[in-house]
Amino acid sequence: MANESISEDSDIYRKLQEHLDQMPIGFPRAESGSDIRVLKHLFTPEEAKIATFLKFGWYRDIEPLDQIYKRIKDTGITLEELEQVLDTMAKKGSIMSKREGKRKFYGTAALIIGIYEYQVNRLTKDFLKALNEYIGEIWGAKANLTNYDQMRIIPVDIDVVPENFIAPFDNVKKIVEESQGPFVKANCICRQDMELQGDPCKMTNHKDNCLAIGDMAQQYIDHGWGVQISREETLDLLHQNQEEGLVFRPNNAQNVDFICSCCYCCDGGIVNLAKLPDPANYALSNYFAEVDPDLCTGCGTCLDRCQMKAITQTGDISSIERKRCIGCGNCVAVCPSEAIIFQKKKNQYIPLPTMDDLYDKILEEKTKLKS
Repeated sequence: MANESISEDSDIYRKLQEHLDQMPIGFPRAESGSDIRVLKHLFTPEEAKIATFLKFGWYRDIEPLDQIYKRIKDTGITLEELEQVLDTMAKKGSIMSKREGKRKFYGTAALIIGIYEYQVNRLTKDFLKALNEYIGEIWGAKANLTNYDQMRIIPVDIDVVPENFIAPFDNVKKIVEESQGPFVKANCICRQDMELQGDPCKMTNHKDNCLAIGDMAQQYIDHGWGVQISREETLDLLHQNQEEGLVFRPNNAQNVDFICSCCYCCDGGIVNLAKLPDPANYALSNYFAEVDPDLCTGCGTCLDRCQMKAITQTGDISSIERKRCIGCGNCVAVCPSEAIIFQKKKNQYIPLPTMDDLYDKILEEKTKLKS
């Protein structure tokens, strides 16, 4: 009977893996079993079974409890039991959730962006070991085969000349000022990850520098994953992150749900970009910087500011290697002589309105690739 139970457990985790792999950002099968090891850290066998009845959607498209129950009631579970299990899964960040009045909504979450970020303040070395094995084996290469990124890069809060205005969806100050909120500051999962591995952040000593907005912020509030802050405190937080030279990376939609403030030592996306000879060709950004040699005084303030090491100095003049500039604007923000000019790229990228729209597009492209 014990062996039979183990076999049944393995079967349900395999079914869950296959179910999650149908999402826009998939959960591909790993030959070593690292995929199952990750799932066992996140779901009990009962939870894994129930998760196979959930559908994927960002906050707009996840389903209400009563609709989910219609699909699962034939298993014998009661509505109250289902709600209890889903609430437990939501609390520990293995699924997405939201509330609208008394109604509760739930849906499957991608591994990244999603489940990993929801493990804030609960990371363990055992989970990270399984996760890193899985990402290195197959997830990093196979989870998203489309050309649509989940995140993009926007400039820090800088002033630019009128002809090079920054679009509202790229303007960090406008994003905050025009949002209905709420706003939450949360510990950075990437910095917690690296600290747990014995390699703490080299750019900042504070960890509560990640920002959630709107429905995502409300999920963090509901589950106690972060601290609600005011609009003014949100702008102050972003200014502090800018002062430390961090790169602003929101989700890849005009409706911004979060803004990560990233560094070259902890965030995987920035770490990998910095290793490339031409990060500008892979960074999703609408801008680049260049130096006016007539204004540059050779002070060197910008040199250490650039996480991509795009800036060099010859004699008393700095210059920016275009293929390494990712358009974060950090060098522009600190140049005392205003010698660094911010430029718009010729071909401007316009994000889709919402993350639901983005994931619809990713799933459409993923389906084409499979056919």
